[in-house]
Amino acid sequence: MQRDTWVVTGPQIIELDDVRALRVGLVAGRVDVVGRDEPGARIEVHRVVGRSLEVTLADGELRVGYPYTLGGWEGWLDRFKGWRADDRADVHIAVPRDVAARIGTVTAEGLLAEMTGGAQVSTVSGSVVADGTRGLLVAKSVSGDLVVRGHVGDLRANAVSGGVTASGRFGQVQVTTVSGTVTLDAAAARELYAQTVSGDVTVRLPEGLGVTVAAKSVSGRVVVDGEAHTGDGYVTGSVDVVRGDGAVRLSTKTVSGHVTVLRGGPGREGGAV
Repeated sequence: MQRDTWVVTGPQIIELDDVRALRVGLVAGRVDVVGRDEPGARIEVHRVVGRSLEVTLADGELRVGYPYTLGGWEGWLDRFKGWRADDRADVHIAVPRDVAARIGTVTAEGLLAEMTGGAQVSTVSGSVVADGTRGLLVAKSVSGDLVVRGHVGDLRANAVSGGVTASGRFGQVQVTTVSGTVTLDAAAARELYAQTVSGDVTVRLPEGLGVTVAAKSVSGRVVVDGEAHTGDGYVTGSVDVVRGDGAVRLSTKTVSGHVTVLRGGPGREGGAV
């Protein structure tokens, strides 16, 4: 298997052909991954502080990061939670839109834009934005905020104290947090599920879109279309209602967070599923 490697110590531009997959592992700094129509990849390294950055291409997979961040993808958050290092890099990567991407950061900020091949992003405390993506998007965070704009397809997001904000035309959405807030703005969807411990949940749907709502909060309030719902003594807020044809299935659970479901919000982003 042919393997090409570049050791980058400062600003540098690398152009490559035959890139079918992307893996990024950064500690601090910033990484932008942008899909493009042109074949091949262009890596623009703007700054490197600390250890040298490594860029490798092997069997169609492009890797950008460090030996200790690119060893394995599973368990990224567990391995780097509490990590202390001064390694910093600012990198812009342009790849074909259909490339499958996996991006991991510790404190670095990340942007994933106009990618259609499905993606996984993980961050410990950096904020990550996915803009105009398609396919299955899997996002994980400890304390960093996850922002998804104009996504088309399925979304799975998990955070501890980081907030999750997502808009688009969804298939299935599954979001879980501990204390992080959840805000979903769905122009279309088949199934929406959100669960938190203390984080508030807000779901916005277009006016007139039919929805089946099953929402529950142990000590928080539940409001659907401006109407507050109360529980049975053990649960402060609880509701099982059908609006319109009930085409969208919405299920939310929280212990102390508040749940708000609104129809008539913005909800106009993204293309057709």
